[in-house]
Amino acid sequence: TLPFAQKLKFLSKALIVKYDVHHGNGTQQAFFRDSSVLYISLHRYDEGNFFPGSGAPDECGSGPGEGYNVNIAWTGGLDPPMGDVEYLMAFRTVVIPIAAEFNPDVVLVSAGFDAVEGHDPPLGGYKVTAKCFGHLTKKLMKLANGRIVLALEGGHDLTAICDASEACVNALLGNELEAIPESILLAKPNENAVESIRKTIEIQSEFFSYFCFVYIRYLTILNLSLAEAQRNEKDESDTVTAMASLSVEVTQSEEHLC
Repeated sequence: TLPFAQKLKFLSKALIVKYDVHHGNGTQQAFFRDSSVLYISLHRYDEGNFFPGSGAPDECGSGPGEGYNVNIAWTGGLDPPMGDVEYLMAFRTVVIPIAAEFNPDVVLVSAGFDAVEGHDPPLGGYKVTAKCFGHLTKKLMKLANGRIVLALEGGHDLTAICDASEACVNALLGNELEAIPESILLAKPNENAVESIRKTIEIQSEFFSYFCFVYIRYLTILNLSLAEAQRNEKDESDTVTAMASLSVEVTQSEEHLC
Protein backbone atom coordinates (compact mmCIF):
# COMPACT_ATOMS: atom_id res chain seq x y z
CA THR A 1 0.00 0.00 0.00
CA LEU A 2 2.80 2.44 0.89
CA PRO A 3 4.74 2.06 -2.41
CA PHE A 4 1.45 2.37 -4.33
CA ALA A 5 0.58 5.63 -2.56
CA GLN A 6 4.08 6.96 -3.20
CA LYS A 7 3.83 6.21 -6.92
CA LEU A 8 0.51 8.03 -7.12
CA LYS A 9 2.08 11.02 -5.30
CA PHE A 10 -0.27 10.66 -2.35
CA LEU A 11 2.80 11.11 -0.17
CA SER A 12 6.53 11.29 -0.57
CA LYS A 13 7.89 10.56 2.90
CA ALA A 14 6.63 8.08 5.48
CA LEU A 15 7.61 7.44 9.06
CA ILE A 16 7.19 3.90 10.41
CA VAL A 17 7.43 3.41 14.17
CA LYS A 18 7.41 -0.07 15.64
CA TYR A 19 6.06 -0.59 19.17
CA ASP A 20 6.52 -4.38 19.20
CA VAL A 21 9.11 -5.72 21.66
CA HIS A 22 10.70 -7.79 18.88
CA HIS A 23 12.76 -6.14 16.16
CA GLY A 24 10.94 -5.62 12.89
CA ASN A 25 13.52 -7.32 10.70
CA GLY A 26 11.14 -7.65 7.74
CA THR A 27 10.23 -3.97 7.69
CA GLN A 28 13.89 -3.04 8.09
CA GLN A 29 14.87 -5.20 5.14
CA ALA A 30 12.08 -3.79 2.95
CA PHE A 31 13.16 -0.16 3.39
CA PHE A 32 16.86 -0.49 4.24
CA ARG A 33 17.93 1.36 1.08
CA ASP A 34 14.99 3.75 0.90
CA SER A 35 15.46 7.40 1.92
CA SER A 36 11.75 8.13 1.59
CA VAL A 37 10.92 5.94 4.58
CA LEU A 38 12.26 6.60 8.07
CA TYR A 39 11.95 3.43 10.12
CA ILE A 40 12.28 3.56 13.91
CA SER A 41 12.10 0.34 15.90
CA LEU A 42 12.08 0.15 19.70
CA HIS A 43 12.84 -3.42 20.71
CA ARG A 44 14.53 -5.72 23.18
CA TYR A 45 17.92 -6.59 21.71
CA ASP A 46 20.27 -7.74 24.49
CA GLU A 47 23.32 -7.66 22.20
CA GLY A 48 21.55 -9.91 19.69
CA ASN A 49 20.52 -12.52 22.23
CA PHE A 50 16.76 -11.84 22.05
CA PHE A 51 14.68 -13.05 19.10
CA PRO A 52 15.10 -12.40 16.21
CA GLY A 53 18.64 -11.22 17.02
CA SER A 54 18.67 -8.39 14.49
CA GLY A 55 18.24 -4.67 15.07
CA ALA A 56 21.63 -3.50 16.34
CA PRO A 57 21.94 0.28 16.67
CA ASP A 58 24.54 0.42 13.90
CA GLU A 59 22.12 -1.15 11.39
CA CYS A 60 21.20 2.27 10.07
CA GLY A 61 20.48 1.65 6.38
CA SER A 62 22.65 1.42 3.29
CA GLY A 63 23.16 3.32 0.04
CA PRO A 64 20.52 6.04 -0.36
CA GLY A 65 18.79 4.76 2.77
CA GLU A 66 21.76 5.21 5.08
CA GLY A 67 20.65 7.00 8.22
CA TYR A 68 16.96 6.33 7.66
CA ASN A 69 16.87 3.15 9.73
CA VAL A 70 16.93 3.81 13.47
CA ASN A 71 17.15 1.01 15.99
CA ILE A 72 16.55 1.77 19.65
CA ALA A 73 18.02 -1.54 20.72
CA TRP A 74 17.36 -2.05 24.42
CA THR A 75 20.06 -4.06 26.11
CA GLY A 76 20.69 -5.38 29.63
CA GLY A 77 18.04 -8.06 29.70
CA LEU A 78 15.43 -7.72 32.43
CA ASP A 79 17.69 -6.33 35.13
CA PRO A 80 15.61 -4.23 35.39
CA PRO A 81 12.98 -4.54 32.64
CA MET A 82 12.17 -1.49 30.51
CA GLY A 83 8.96 0.32 31.36
CA ASP A 84 7.07 3.59 30.91
CA VAL A 85 9.98 5.75 32.07
CA GLU A 86 12.35 4.30 29.51
CA TYR A 87 9.91 4.39 26.58
CA LEU A 88 8.89 7.98 27.31
CA MET A 89 12.59 8.91 27.49
CA ALA A 90 13.22 7.24 24.12
CA PHE A 91 10.43 9.25 22.52
CA ARG A 92 11.63 12.48 24.14
CA THR A 93 15.27 12.12 23.15
CA VAL A 94 15.24 10.17 19.87
CA VAL A 95 11.91 9.32 18.24
CA ILE A 96 10.24 12.73 18.18
CA PRO A 97 13.38 14.83 17.43
CA ILE A 98 14.41 12.61 14.50
CA ALA A 99 10.85 12.30 13.20
CA ALA A 100 10.32 16.06 13.35
CA GLU A 101 13.48 16.69 11.34
CA PHE A 102 12.44 14.08 8.79
CA ASN A 103 9.03 15.80 8.53
CA PRO A 104 6.96 12.86 7.22
CA ASP A 105 3.75 13.12 5.19
CA VAL A 106 2.23 10.21 7.09
CA VAL A 107 3.00 8.17 10.20
CA LEU A 108 2.50 4.41 10.20
CA VAL A 109 2.68 2.52 13.50
CA SER A 110 3.40 -1.17 13.80
CA ALA A 111 1.26 -1.48 16.90
CA GLY A 112 2.46 -4.64 18.55
CA PHE A 113 1.85 -4.72 22.29
CA ASP A 114 4.05 -7.49 23.65
CA ALA A 115 6.16 -4.89 25.51
CA VAL A 116 3.13 -4.38 27.76
CA GLU A 117 3.42 -5.74 31.30
CA GLY A 118 2.00 -9.23 31.67
CA HIS A 119 4.15 -10.99 29.05
CA ASP A 120 6.50 -13.65 30.38
CA PRO A 121 10.27 -13.11 29.83
CA PRO A 122 10.52 -15.38 26.75
CA LEU A 123 7.83 -13.22 25.09
CA GLY A 124 9.23 -9.89 26.20
CA GLY A 125 9.21 -9.46 29.95
CA TYR A 126 8.98 -5.66 29.84
CA LYS A 127 6.77 -3.55 32.10
CA VAL A 128 5.35 -0.85 29.82
CA THR A 129 1.77 -0.04 30.83
CA ALA A 130 -1.01 -0.17 28.27
CA LYS A 131 -1.88 3.47 29.01
CA CYS A 132 1.66 4.56 28.14
CA PHE A 133 1.08 3.58 24.52
CA GLY A 134 -1.79 6.06 24.39
CA HIS A 135 0.63 8.83 25.35
CA LEU A 136 3.22 7.65 22.82
CA THR A 137 0.56 7.65 20.09
CA LYS A 138 -0.53 11.15 21.10
CA LYS A 139 3.04 12.38 20.63
CA LEU A 140 3.19 10.87 17.13
CA MET A 141 -0.11 12.56 16.23
CA LYS A 142 1.68 15.92 16.34
CA LEU A 143 3.60 14.86 13.22
CA ALA A 144 2.40 14.83 9.59
CA ASN A 145 -0.55 17.11 10.39
CA GLY A 146 -2.08 14.28 12.38
CA ARG A 147 -2.07 11.78 9.49
CA ILE A 148 -1.42 8.54 11.33
CA VAL A 149 -2.36 4.89 10.83
CA LEU A 150 -1.99 2.17 13.46
CA ALA A 151 -1.81 -1.46 12.35
CA LEU A 152 -2.38 -4.01 15.11
CA GLU A 153 0.46 -6.52 15.28
CA GLY A 154 2.03 -8.72 17.94
CA GLY A 155 0.89 -9.46 21.46
CA HIS A 156 0.35 -12.67 23.38
CA ASP A 157 -1.82 -11.48 26.27
CA LEU A 158 -5.41 -10.66 25.38
CA THR A 159 -5.89 -8.20 28.24
CA ALA A 160 -2.72 -6.31 27.34
CA ILE A 161 -3.73 -6.12 23.67
CA CYS A 162 -7.24 -4.88 24.49
CA ASP A 163 -6.09 -2.30 27.04
CA ALA A 164 -3.27 -0.93 24.88
CA SER A 165 -5.49 -0.81 21.80
CA GLU A 166 -8.13 1.08 23.77
CA ALA A 167 -5.52 3.59 24.99
CA CYS A 168 -4.30 4.20 21.44
CA VAL A 169 -7.82 4.57 20.03
CA ASN A 170 -8.63 7.09 22.77
CA ALA A 171 -5.59 9.08 21.68
CA LEU A 172 -6.67 8.91 18.02
CA LEU A 173 -10.16 10.13 18.96
CA GLY A 174 -8.71 13.07 20.83
CA ASN A 175 -10.10 11.90 24.14
CA GLU A 176 -8.41 13.08 27.30
CA LEU A 177 -5.90 10.48 28.45
CA GLU A 178 -5.30 9.48 32.02
CA ALA A 179 -2.43 11.58 33.36
CA ILE A 180 1.01 10.03 33.62
CA PRO A 181 1.42 9.05 37.30
CA GLU A 182 3.72 11.22 39.41
CA SER A 183 5.83 8.16 40.22
CA ILE A 184 6.63 7.84 36.51
CA LEU A 185 7.21 11.58 36.05
CA LEU A 186 9.75 11.65 38.88
CA ALA A 187 11.56 8.37 38.12
CA LYS A 188 14.86 8.33 36.26
CA PRO A 189 15.44 5.85 33.40
CA ASN A 190 17.56 2.84 34.29
CA GLU A 191 21.25 2.75 33.37
CA ASN A 192 20.80 0.12 30.65
CA ALA A 193 18.23 2.32 28.92
CA VAL A 194 20.47 5.38 29.10
CA GLU A 195 23.35 3.43 27.57
CA SER A 196 21.09 2.02 24.83
CA ILE A 197 19.86 5.49 23.88
CA ARG A 198 23.38 6.91 24.07
CA LYS A 199 24.52 4.41 21.44
CA THR A 200 21.62 5.29 19.15
CA ILE A 201 22.24 9.04 19.46
CA GLU A 202 25.97 8.61 18.90
CA ILE A 203 25.34 6.74 15.64
CA GLN A 204 22.46 8.89 14.38
CA SER A 205 24.31 12.15 15.07
CA GLU A 206 26.19 11.41 11.85
CA PHE A 207 22.97 11.63 9.84
CA PHE A 208 20.62 14.04 11.61
CA SER A 209 21.70 17.65 12.08
CA TYR A 210 19.57 17.91 15.22
CA PHE A 211 21.78 15.46 17.08
CA CYS A 212 24.91 16.83 15.47
CA PHE A 213 24.30 20.22 17.09
CA VAL A 214 22.99 19.04 20.47
CA TYR A 215 24.91 15.77 20.82
CA ILE A 216 26.79 16.71 23.99
CA ARG A 217 23.74 18.31 25.57
CA TYR A 218 21.58 15.28 24.91
CA LEU A 219 24.09 12.91 26.41
CA THR A 220 23.93 14.95 29.63
CA ILE A 221 20.11 14.88 29.93
CA LEU A 222 19.40 11.24 29.17
CA ASN A 223 19.26 10.30 32.84
CA LEU A 224 16.84 13.05 33.82
CA SER A 225 13.34 12.21 34.96
CA LEU A 226 10.51 13.33 32.70
CA ALA A 227 9.59 16.04 35.21
CA GLU A 228 13.18 17.37 35.23
CA ALA A 229 13.34 17.31 31.44
CA GLN A 230 10.05 19.20 31.17
CA ARG A 231 11.32 21.81 33.66
CA ASN A 232 14.51 22.22 31.62
CA GLU A 233 12.51 22.67 28.43
CA LYS A 234 10.27 25.26 30.11
CA ASP A 235 13.27 27.16 31.48
CA GLU A 236 14.89 27.18 28.04
CA SER A 237 11.64 28.34 26.44
CA ASP A 238 11.24 31.11 29.04
CA THR A 239 14.84 32.20 28.43
CA VAL A 240 14.31 32.38 24.67
CA THR A 241 11.10 34.34 25.17
CA ALA A 242 12.80 36.74 27.58
CA MET A 243 15.74 37.27 25.22
CA ALA A 244 13.38 37.93 22.31
CA SER A 245 11.41 40.43 24.41
CA LEU A 246 14.60 42.16 25.50
CA SER A 247 15.75 42.39 21.89
CA VAL A 248 12.47 44.08 20.90
CA GLU A 249 12.74 46.54 23.80
CA VAL A 250 16.33 47.43 22.88
CA THR A 251 15.37 47.94 19.24
CA GLN A 252 12.44 50.17 20.20
CA SER A 253 14.69 52.19 22.51
CA GLU A 254 17.24 52.69 19.75
CA GLU A 255 14.51 53.83 17.37
CA HIS A 256 13.22 56.27 19.99
CA LEU A 257 16.71 57.72 20.46
CA CYS A 258 17.03 58.19 16.72
